[in-house]
Amino acid sequence: MKVIEVEGVHPTLDEIMNLAKSETVVLRNADGSVFALTNIDDSELEVELLKNNPEFMALLKQLAQEGPAISLQDLRKELGLMPARKRRRRLSKRKTTG
Repeated sequence: MKVIEVEGVHPTLDEIMNLAKSETVVLRNADGSVFALTNIDDSELEVELLKNNPEFMALLKQLAQEGPAISLQDLRKELGLMPARKRRRRLSKRKTTG
């Protein structure tokens, strides 16, 4: 990590970005404010954008409060799958006879 005291030093944005390609750059202003610049990939950018999107966060909160829309048992019925207990018994029989 590279810490740059900004008071009296005026690096260009290009210089700071070049440093941030290989390590996090922390800029400290004379008034005590601190900023960090770090290299991120597309997925990290997407996460940051979504975390700072109030509409998306409200949607997540709403979905979390609603709970599951369908139970696992009902989903199995809907898809024509056997219940998990019967499936386990069937699989264990295969192992003992196989």
